[in-house]
Amino acid sequence: MQMQVRVECYAGYRADQRPVRFELRGHPFEVREVDDQWYSPDATYFRVLADDGNFYVLRHEESKDVWTLDGFRAARASTVEAAMTERHREMRKHQRILVPGNRLIRASANGDGPRVQGTVTVIGLGGMFIRTSNSLPSGTVLHVKLTEPLGVIETDCVVRNVAENGLGVEFAGVSPEDEEKLKALLLSLKG
Repeated sequence: MQMQVRVECYAGYRADQRPVRFELRGHPFEVREVDDQWYSPDATYFRVLADDGNFYVLRHEESKDVWTLDGFRAARASTVEAAMTERHREMRKHQRILVPGNRLIRASANGDGPRVQGTVTVIGLGGMFIRTSNSLPSGTVLHVKLTEPLGVIETDCVVRNVAENGLGVEFAGVSPEDEEKLKALLLSLKG
């Protein structure tokens, strides 16, 4: 039995000329390219390369306007890794900078909320990685104070990633003044 899929198409000189994205079991896929296309008396077939690096054969039964998954071929591991790396890069909104070993940026969250002490190893406009032995669950809100040679920056953060050696946090409430300080810090790290 074939699995039905939801497909969005480019409509050029005719409707449903070629698929541009599809949804399979609730997961959306972007079509990178149409690798091949062929016809049968009752359907049109498209072999597409999706953004996960795999090939899918989509069958369009035009008389009923029904799309089904007719075939699948997994990409080689290196292709999948490249596709996932590109997808991750596209999701990242802000450049991240590795803090040089000779530059110390201390991060602390003390006060009424959870306590954290550590050093920042990667930072960008969207967030940072704090190397620390403290472990907090994803979604924890912190008020973090960054102390480094250029001054002090205070911001609210949300824990997004938890690793053995620290926490990845997203900036959630940076004042305009502290945002300017953060931009100055990033410029100094780039130089």
